This record gives sequence, C-alpha cells and structure tokens, in this order.
Amino acid sequence: MEYLNFLEDEDREKLQLLMTLQQYNEQFLTQKKLIEETGLSKFLLDKYITELNHSCPTLNISEELYDEMSYQPVSNDLVQKMQYVYAQRSLKFRFLVEVLIEEKSVKKFQEDHHIAKTTLYQIRSRVLSSLKNEQITVKKNKLIGYEMKIRSVIFDIIAYFYFGEDSPFGSENNKNASHLLKQLTTYFHLDLTFLQQKKLLLFIQVLQIRVKNRHMLSENFCTVSENMQNTYKTQLLSIEQVLHGTIEYDFEELRECNYLMLFLYVSEMFDAQLTFNQDLFIQNEKTAQQLVALLQTNFQLSELQRKQLHEAFLKKLLAFSIFRQSYTTFIDTAAYQYFAEVHFLLHKIILRFVRTDSFILSLDLSKSDQAKLYYDMVFSVLAILDPCQLGKPINIYIDFSHGTAYTEFIGQSLRRFRDLNISIQKKFNNETNIFLSDYRLQEANCTQIIWKQPPTPSDWSKFADLVIQLREIENEKSQSF
Repeated sequence: MEYLNFLEDEDREKLQLLMTLQQYNEQFLTQKKLIEETGLSKFLLDKYITELNHSCPTLNISEELYDEMSYQPVSNDLVQKMQYVYAQRSLKFRFLVEVLIEEKSVKKFQEDHHIAKTTLYQIRSRVLSSLKNEQITVKKNKLIGYEMKIRSVIFDIIAYFYFGEDSPFGSENNKNASHLLKQLTTYFHLDLTFLQQKKLLLFIQVLQIRVKNRHMLSENFCTVSENMQNTYKTQLLSIEQVLHGTIEYDFEELRECNYLMLFLYVSEMFDAQLTFNQDLFIQNEKTAQQLVALLQTNFQLSELQRKQLHEAFLKKLLAFSIFRQSYTTFIDTAAYQYFAEVHFLLHKIILRFVRTDSFILSLDLSKSDQAKLYYDMVFSVLAILDPCQLGKPINIYIDFSHGTAYTEFIGQSLRRFRDLNISIQKKFNNETNIFLSDYRLQEANCTQIIWKQPPTPSDWSKFADLVIQLREIENEKSQSF
C-alpha cells in the first residue's frame, strides 16, 4: 500500500526525501544523486532541505565540497515522528478518518475544516483513488467491500501513521475503546506490554466503529469452546453487549466477540479456547504439522517442543489467513544472510517451506508478508529450541593468566552470544575451535584470540565475525556429506 499518498503532496515529497537520506546514512551521496533518487528539481530539493532543517535542526543537512551532501544520520524514530506530524495536518488523511471511517457527513467535514467544494472534491477523489488499489469501493461515502479486508486496511493505515501515538479518532470512540480494553484486561487477566496494549486498543477502535456504523462480519471463523463458555459466559455476553448494545445468547452468533477472541489468540495475548471453522482450520493445522515434521526430521525435538512449535506455527498461519495486514517492520530480506550463516539448516528449511508450501502460496502473500512469515517461523524455533539442537556448537576454551575471576568474567560475557550457538569448555581438547586468552599458546592447534586488555566493542565485533566464519566452515562440511 502506498501509505504516503494520504499525505499532502509537499509533505509526502519531504518524507520521501527524508527516507532517501536514511538509505544513504553515513555513505557518500551527492546532490545530483539525490535529485535522481527523489525526482525532485533542484529548486524543490533546496526548499525541502530548508524546511527539514527547520523542523529537525539536529539533521543539519548541507552541501559540502564536490557536491557531497552532509547530514546527521536519519533515525527510524525521526521518520516515524515526521509520518505522524504530516498525517496530523493532512486533509486527505482527515477525510479518510472522519468521513470514510467514522462516517461524518461531507458537509460537516467541509465546515469543520473551512474548505471550498472544489478542494473537497479533489481531496475525496484522491483518497478514493488510493483505496481503489486495495479493492475497496466507496458508495455514499461509506467503505464497501469484503469486511475483513476493509478492517485490515483501516488498521494498517492508522497503525502506519499513528501507532504508539495519540489516536486519530473522536473522543467518544477513544473512551469506548479504552473502556472495553479495561474490561478485557480484567475479565481475562491480560498481562500486556505497552505495544500490545496499543495494538489491541487500535483493533478495538476499528471493530467498534465498524459495528457502530452497521458494518458486520458475514463470517464466523470460530466459536469459543464449551469449556470457555461455561467459565466466561457472563464476560463474553458482556463484551457482546458492549459491541452491539444488545445481548445475543447463541454463542455461535457472537461473531464480533468471537472475532475479538481470535485476535487475542493469534496475537498471543490470551490463550483462548476456540473451536475453528473446519475448512480454515484444517488447512492451517496441516501446514503447521508439516513444518513441525520437517524440523523433527532434521533436529531432535522433545514432545513438549513439538507441541509448542505446532501451537506457535498455527497462530502465525491463522494470523496471515484471517488478519491480512501489510507489515512494515521485520520485512527486509537482507537479514536472511545472517541466519544463513549462523543457522544454515534452519534457514534453509524455513525459507524453502515459506516459498514452496502449497497452502502458503495460496494465501498470495506479498514479498514483504512472506519475509515477515519467515521471521515469525525462525524466531519461534529459536525461542523454543536450545541452540545446541540446531547444530554442532563452536567450542571455546578460556584461560586467562590472572586467574579464575578473569576467566569467569569473560565466560559470562560470552553467554550473550547464545544465538551464535557457542559452547564454553571446561577442558581444552581436539574439539576446541577457539582458544581465548591474554597470551598465545604454542600448543593450541586451533584459532586463537588474544585480549591483553578488557574487550572493547571492536573486540566483541571481531569475535562474533570469527564465530560466524567458523560456522560457515561447519556449514560447508555438513553440505559436503
């Protein structure tokens, strides 16, 4: 989705300029190259640089000798901040929120923002054009289409500009959503992180606005189990009443409540006991089982680990099957190289599975969503399995001349490299890969690292690089057999 199209033209171009500068952080960049990358004229480039320097003085963008651009590195935090600032003052974004989402009348929007009819028409036309690309139509200023898709698109757009910031919705909606969030937290004893609270609150806001404006789900993806009905009957009916204003006693018809429970489940906020739509569940269940079986073939998994992996994979797959969001973080495939070096076999299994499994292919995931699913699966495995299960460890023997306190300190410090699958040896032997000390040992027939002083950040970086090099050698050996 082209999120930046919801900004005013000049703000969109300034943000694109800022993002281009970020791509060239601490690299050689000329003004000519910057003009080529952004498509801006020199006049507009100079104008936007002046405005960015005014808005963000710490950037200090300037042109040095030989046409080179000089500026302080652009952080993700700054980019997100400017996205929020520009969205706040964008009439296109406000039209989307106030008219198309909250369904305020066009006349009221025009009066509130003091704009002419011609300007209003231009705003509406451009917003509708952006939504058309997402296969969402607008009739009588109401979003029409597949309801699940509409909710996902609304969630994506608001999250892109406002996640972690104040809500763009009206005070009444914010109050109602906060009230329901408190109810859920109390009813189900939720222990949420800051960002989980923000994510759930936004989900509730979108849900409540759509229900309030009579845009209901046509599908029921799941129902709460009989055991959960008996345990939480009063709470579930109370949630449905908050959403609809009425109480529906048939649990199979509590679609919005069930939808909310499903979101809590796949987002790992609450282990809800759910009975799924069989067609949907069978496909996800089979895919999760197939991936666990692949891992079992290559790694020795305990029964508990198989169960944990199956549940983790099932939640990730259900999330992609039902809550189709456009992810903007953890989608860079460049980081694949790290996992290929450190956990080659795991990387190979997960990447091939994500790219070739028939059910995953049927989801028609974008390249970014496919990358996100890859990271979901890899991180789930790394969180559940011990590093030693993923391959032969790099063995390290530590022996400092100043005694056991020094050796113990370095050993404890090395444990932060757990994900590199290293093992600290108590005895030096033929399996030792690295000898770490403050003096070189002639008898050692392995790689040696000599630290004469307490290790610096550069020392730790070189250590990690060496472990990765040795890991690559082990990977090449394993591939040759």
